[in-house]
Amino acid sequence: MSTAPLTFLERELPPRFAEGLEQLRAATGPSSREHLDDVLAARGAVRFVIEGEGEVWLAVDQGTMSASRTRPEGIPARVAIAFAADVAREALSLLTESGQLDDPEGPKRFARTFSARVEKALEGQKLEFHVLLRDVPDREDDVVIQVGIGTDTPPAKPQFTAAVSYDDLEDMRGGDLTPQQVIGRLRLTGDASRAMALGMSLMQQGKPVSRK
Repeated sequence: MSTAPLTFLERELPPRFAEGLEQLRAATGPSSREHLDDVLAARGAVRFVIEGEGEVWLAVDQGTMSASRTRPEGIPARVAIAFAADVAREALSLLTESGQLDDPEGPKRFARTFSARVEKALEGQKLEFHVLLRDVPDREDDVVIQVGIGTDTPPAKPQFTAAVSYDDLEDMRGGDLTPQQVIGRLRLTGDASRAMALGMSLMQQGKPVSRK
């Protein structure tokens, strides 16, 4: 597996999405078909900007993921994310060392991050924020990740920031904290009220959207 960020995004994620889709097709249970239809109905592009190196667009349409260095035509931009190249390389190295990329359930979880239900809930919304990762070993400064939802441009000036400690993420990865507990420990600065309201709305949503 490549730890070069752009290469990883282009070459590793589309086949991982396809594998996850096959896992969803093979899954059994009352909600399995709903989850599959929710992913198949998703349609949108995510823009990753690796500062100093370039960008990659990942587009999902009708159950297929494609990667390109330019914006895909006719596909709505859902999310834009930007981070420094050294941060991306370090994150990929940590993922490789942890073995999480070899998790048999990983592709299915990755595929389910593309959701028509979530797209519908976020339709017409625009959120611009920064995630600050603090107390990272061997770093004197915070890791900054710029996130824009409902836009194709990572925000230079965020509506709010959400700070999380490196140790909390490590505890979550090790199973000592749940994702909900980590969210509860976020330090929010700025106006995050709309993001919190949307988060509550998503958690209270009913069944996924089925493909027509």
